[in-house]
This record gives sequence, C-alpha cells and structure tokens, in this order.
Amino acid sequence: MAITATAWWAPKSGNTATEYEDAFAVEPGAQRFAIADGASETSFAREWAAMLVERFVHEPANAAELAAWLAPMQTAWVGAHQGKADAAWYAEEKARAGAFSSLLGVAIDANHWRALAVGDSCLFVVRAGKLLRAFPLQRAAEFNNSPVLLSSVARSNPQKLWSDVRTDEGELQVADQLLLMTDALAQWFLAESELGRRPWAALARAATPEGFAAFVDCLRGGGALRNDDVTLVRLEMAA
Repeated sequence: MAITATAWWAPKSGNTATEYEDAFAVEPGAQRFAIADGASETSFAREWAAMLVERFVHEPANAAELAAWLAPMQTAWVGAHQGKADAAWYAEEKARAGAFSSLLGVAIDANHWRALAVGDSCLFVVRAGKLLRAFPLQRAAEFNNSPVLLSSVARSNPQKLWSDVRTDEGELQVADQLLLMTDALAQWFLAESELGRRPWAALARAATPEGFAAFVDCLRGGGALRNDDVTLVRLEMAA
C-alpha cells in the first residue's frame, strides 16, 4: 500500500518559528511516523521532542522495553545539557530536572498499522467519511493540564509511567487517512467530532503551509482552539 505523507505545523500565536516546541518526523520509505509535544515549562523541550521522534522513525519503540529504548537518548541529553561551567544556577537546576515531552509513533507494515503513545498526542483513523478510531484519547474532555510525559532524565520518569504507555493497532484500507496531532489540535478535532461535524474535511482544505497557518489562526480567533503549538501529520493510503 502506497502512503502520501504531509506535515503542517504552527507555533503559538505571538511566538516565532524558533519557539515552536513540538516535533515531527516522517520516514515514508520505512513507513514510520512520529510527533511529540515538548513541555514548554521545561528546558530544552524542543530538542528532547526532536530526539524522540527521530529515534522512533529509525528504531521504533517497544512498549515493554521503552525505558531501555530511552536510555541512550537520555545519556546523550545529560551529556549535552548538564554540568556546563558557564550555565546560570537556575538553568543548571532546570537541566537537572530534565525536559519532558509526549510521544506518538506509528509504524505501518503492508495494510496494518501499530501505534505507541505516551501523553496526549493523538492518532485518528478516518475511513469513508467517518472517524473509525481515536487513540489514545477518545473524548475531548479527557485532555487536561498534566498529561503523562517522557523525561530526558531517567530518574524523573516515575515507575508508574510505564503502565501508562498505550499501544493500539488495526488494519488499513485504500483511501484511509491516518491523522497524527498534538494535543490542542487533537482536542479541537474530538470536540468537533462529538458535535457531529467532519473536522477531517476541514483540515483537508488546509492544503498548504500558509493555508494551515490561516486555518489555525481562524480557530484561535474564534476561541475553538487553545493557543498552543500545533502539529498535524496526515497519511493517505493508496493502492
């Protein structure tokens, strides 16, 4: 099955592109795709989110071995960001606490998809004009201000985190769409679906980076979308 992948993103309103703290990676040849949402209140969240998605598309995470999968990245992150002689004390303190990010990764094999999620970045499967699957959250009301996140410092990941890792899988058909979204856009998408609307069709009309940015601005201006970084990766299945 052939896959067409597109990715659109926008920073928070009032922020520049350099302040965007989501991340995404698209590897059509390997049929692996990932998005992550770096927690803005932590230091170097953008870098940590980028490390997570890049590693997933080159070596997908296994839920049962996620701690081991994270370990080499955590070692690299600590080496790069901790113990700097010229760092201010407060910067060093934040670095010791680590950066935090959600992760959603999708791997496709023939007509089968598998997904892993930590946190509130979401996958939606759309088939024949209907929402077939929502993962890991199914309702807009499930979003909150304290999602489960992965830390760049091993000791900052509590033991109970590993039980919050979610996985899902399913079969694909020609013309299916898989939509990967970070939390603000995913919450809007579910809220619209719950009202009987077709948010996937609205997103499909935002067919360029400029069109997507304008669409996001319109939603924010109308109060339908929280002012947060937004990322969308759209996968379209063809024969």
